[in-house]
Amino acid sequence: MKLEHSPRGRIFVCVNEKAPEKAQCLKGEGEKCVLWLREEIKKRGLTQEIWVTRTKCQSYCPTDGTVISFEPTHKQYSSVLFEDVPQLLEEFLSQILNS
Repeated sequence: MKLEHSPRGRIFVCVNEKAPEKAQCLKGEGEKCVLWLREEIKKRGLTQEIWVTRTKCQSYCPTDGTVISFEPTHKQYSSVLFEDVPQLLEEFLSQILNS
């Protein structure tokens, strides 16, 4: 067993794709959110501190937007639109980096 580095925070973004007639986070720009978050984290030099991970279903299937969860703050948002992501990231980073 090998102990690995653990980040200070993790962001989980649903990119689940379901049958076309069902709500799905992929249509809600989940992948676009992942890519933007990763790039923003990289720009800030935080790639070792904050990890962004694609997920499948997180149990809330919005008809618009995606689902994003933040750890260790235990906050989960549904119906997240791409334009919401910068504000959510700022709030999360202020909680994680200032604690």
